[in-house]
Amino acid sequence: MSPDDILKQFDKLPNSAVVPTAVAAKHDHVSERTVRRNYPLIKLSERRYGVSVGYLRHRGETNAP
Repeated sequence: MSPDDILKQFDKLPNSAVVPTAVAAKHDHVSERTVRRNYPLIKLSERRYGVSVGYLRHRGETNAP
């Protein structure tokens, strides 16, 4: 599944779901490097990391105007 496909279904995902760093970067409009350096990461496999959907939602709520 591509990051764009996952973002289309983002609202349906539970807070406990984990999305790859590419999806988190697109969701927050930042680079993947920023996500890897500044977000709490969850190891998915040997070389892949992800971010909790609940964290991204919380981050979006606190940054809303």
